[in-house]
Amino acid sequence: MFKKIQSRYKKSPNLCVAAGALLAGIMIACSRLSLTLQGIEAIVELPSLLFVGCIFGGFLFYPAALTFWNCWQLCRLRYQEEALRTAKITDAVTILWGVVCVICYLMIADIRMADWTETLVNREIHTPVATWTFPTILTIGAIALLGYLVLRFIPLKKLPPLCCALAMAAMYLGVGLCGLFVIQLLGHDFLLAVYPLNLLLVFAKTVRQVWIQQERGRRLSWLVFLLMWPLLGLLIAVLILFGQKPNSLIEAWTQTSDWTLSLQKAPPNVLYDEHYLCTVAAGGHPKLVKPLRMGVRHGHSIVVNRQLLVANAFEDLLAERLPGAHRRLRHFYDTYGYPLARQIRSRWTADLVYLLMKPLEYLFVIVLYLFDPAPEDRIAVQYLGGAVPGQRRV
Repeated sequence: MFKKIQSRYKKSPNLCVAAGALLAGIMIACSRLSLTLQGIEAIVELPSLLFVGCIFGGFLFYPAALTFWNCWQLCRLRYQEEALRTAKITDAVTILWGVVCVICYLMIADIRMADWTETLVNREIHTPVATWTFPTILTIGAIALLGYLVLRFIPLKKLPPLCCALAMAAMYLGVGLCGLFVIQLLGHDFLLAVYPLNLLLVFAKTVRQVWIQQERGRRLSWLVFLLMWPLLGLLIAVLILFGQKPNSLIEAWTQTSDWTLSLQKAPPNVLYDEHYLCTVAAGGHPKLVKPLRMGVRHGHSIVVNRQLLVANAFEDLLAERLPGAHRRLRHFYDTYGYPLARQIRSRWTADLVYLLMKPLEYLFVIVLYLFDPAPEDRIAVQYLGGAVPGQRRV
């Protein structure tokens, strides 16, 4: 059995690494069956646990496995034909699947693509790279990727010496760029640092391939290192023509807040409740949601608009006249409203919720004007800091 597995590993090592990562995720997820679930409940929960296990395996264990696999290839593997073919597959999977993992992670993380000067809310943190320097970062990254493609997929015997040297210089730039990314991220967001770390390993493997395959690669290593600087200067000169600063590569990391190389101190985050209409009032585009003033909810300041005041006034009236119906409505809102609020991560989403709530806002106004002798007074006193008779904090 062991020999069969060893033979399969030698034939398809990348497939074995992927299968092992998925299996590890499934085993950890399914271990919950033996710990907490029994009988029919275990059978019902099995499909969902298998799905969760695949998610853990694919998005957590597999990137970690790729990191160790890339380290192994960098340090131990020799660059014979079979090893080169395996390394190419590993590189392709690392680059492409890494992009998918990063996109999915940014969708659930609290990182905003906003510079340090912008005031954020709750747990959000600013971008680790100054947004106005993206053209510089993307250009250097693209040049490094081009150098990688040249060295990895064009036989070195067919490659002119100067082209080989330029490609290696571009790879050196890529290694430096990935190293800066890792330093910037590692102490604050380990999971996000995994991808640039793997790219660094991919670039380093390719440079080592040149060193091993051609003796002149070692002799030219210092010359290539010196060639890297005029190449970087040429790229910066071109980028200046398109509006970038000469020191954009430095300010990309320093003109940030919350990260390792950051030199700026961002304004404190605004705290607002995850009550979803509070989220809409504070998070939507001001021209649409029309914030009116600051209010107080659960002891901290929030932004309020007309829609939020009307909804709270309606609940206040309902609690006063029909307390039983209010308790059921409150339970429903607590169950579904707060999870919905956590999904409002952009101004456009907040705008959409605001528009969807408009018909209910008009209904609440009609009810208030039908059953309250002073509806506008009730609306106006919502979320005031002082104790107001008849007002409920919801």
